[in-house]
Formats: sequence, structure tokens, C-alpha cells
Amino acid sequence: MSDASKGVLATARGALRAGLGPGMLLYSATLAGELSAALARWLIAAVVLNVAAWITGWPIPVQALALAVAFGPLAASLLCLICPPLMDPIAGRWWEMSCGGRPPEPDEREAFERAIAQLRATDPSVRAPRHWFVAEDSRRNAAAYAASLRLDRGLLESPYVAPVLAHELAHLRSSDARLTSALNLLLLSPMDTPAIRPLRSLALRGLLWVACGQAALWLTANAWEMYWRSRELAADEYAARLGLGFGLASALEADALPHEQPIARMRFSRATHPYTKPRIVKLRAPGPGRSERE
Repeated sequence: MSDASKGVLATARGALRAGLGPGMLLYSATLAGELSAALARWLIAAVVLNVAAWITGWPIPVQALALAVAFGPLAASLLCLICPPLMDPIAGRWWEMSCGGRPPEPDEREAFERAIAQLRATDPSVRAPRHWFVAEDSRRNAAAYAASLRLDRGLLESPYVAPVLAHELAHLRSSDARLTSALNLLLLSPMDTPAIRPLRSLALRGLLWVACGQAALWLTANAWEMYWRSRELAADEYAARLGLGFGLASALEADALPHEQPIARMRFSRATHPYTKPRIVKLRAPGPGRSERE
């Protein structure tokens, strides 16, 4: 590999690592907010367990169980970041089951391995994820979570496997996929923001909203979505530096652009992805390490 190519790849890897700092700062702020959720869970668990112990007469270890319920989600979330080998396989398998995923068939595995070989021709440090699965979906999409990768069946049957895979591997190589997993573990169950009426149940609904972890995530949601949009652009840049910008632009043009909808106050919205058209234009713009044709 030439010195110029090595410089391009080093720059790409540096850009990926640069995304770790802001994400961790935002995660720390979110985790601090989730302490209120832990306190609410402790209160609810302590009351329920004390009532159960009083009714049944059983020697229930109320304090130990209440603390486990209160801080268990926070501990599991932290483990996703500080001990990935322990949590990533569990999170990945659970995600596969939740997506209705399946193991790849021989032709799908062959398409995947061809794409990995194509990426390694430019960047020898590219590694295939240990766990990836196929979603029975005709769309040409992919996603990364924890240390796992989901590929739609339609993508593996398309000519866009390598560019889309490069984009998703960028998320896996950085903190993006692990942060997504860590954030999901902070939320016990999705819950809508409580309406003010009826007033008689507002206090209870508000307590449950805080206890499930939704309140802290709601407060930081806009900041997180702004961060995720920047990470999408960083992953695009990595694919472009591998010479696959035109291919990724074509994939976006074929699958994402036709379904684009206007979003009010986009910059401050909770959209996880930036608008597709600017991404396509940027991917097709000439730059160092970018291929000008497929």
C-alpha cells in the first residue's frame, strides 16, 4: 500500500476515534440524569416489597432487592462500555431475536465475504464482525448494535453490499454501536410523556415516567439526535475514504431518497439521520482517497 493510501486510512481511523469524546460526555450527562430514575425505582420497589413482606410474612431482603432494581439498569449500561466482551454477545443475540433475524444462507455469506475482501483491499485492518445476521426484509439496509450487524436480505441481493457495509463498520469501529446498546439498557420500557390531565393520576404517571428511564432520555433526546446525525456523516466519510462514496450515494439514492419527508426544525429535531440529498452530494464530491467512478 502506498504512503498516500496509508495516510488517508490513518486520517479516516482518526476521524472515527474522534467521535468517542463527545458521545461519552453526552452519555455521562444522561447517566447522571438517570440517577433520578434509579431513585424512583428504589422508592417503588421498596414500597411494593415491604407490602409483600407484610402480607406474606416472608423474610424478603427488601433493601438488597430494591437496590438491584434501582441500579441494575445503570450497571448493565455501564458494562456495555467498560466490558464489551461480556455484554456485547448478549445484547447482539437479543437484538437478533427481537428483529426476527436468521443465520445467513451460503449465497448471502458469500456476498458478505466478497464485500469484506473488497474493503480489506483498501484497508487491511478491516475485520468482519463476529456476529452478523440477516433480516428477512426486501429493503437494502443495514444496522449496527453493540458488536453485531444486521443486514437486510435485499441488501445482500443488491450491488451495494460493500459501500453500505463500510458505513456500518464505521459505526462498529467507533463507539456508536456500543453507545446505542448502553442507552437502550437505561430504558426499562418506552413511555409517552404524561399528559397533564387527568390531574388525579398525574403524580403517579409522572413517577412511572421517571422510573422507567424515559424522563432523562427525553431531556437529552435533542442533543443525542444531533450527535447521531454527526455520526452518520462520519460513517459516510469513512466509506468515501475507502473509495466507496459513489456506491454509498447510489444506495442512498435508490432506497432512502424516495422516502424522504420534510422535518420541521430539522437542526433541533429528533431525527436520527440528516437529510439524504446533502449526504449524496457530499459523498459524490471529489476528495482525497475517493474514487470518482464505480
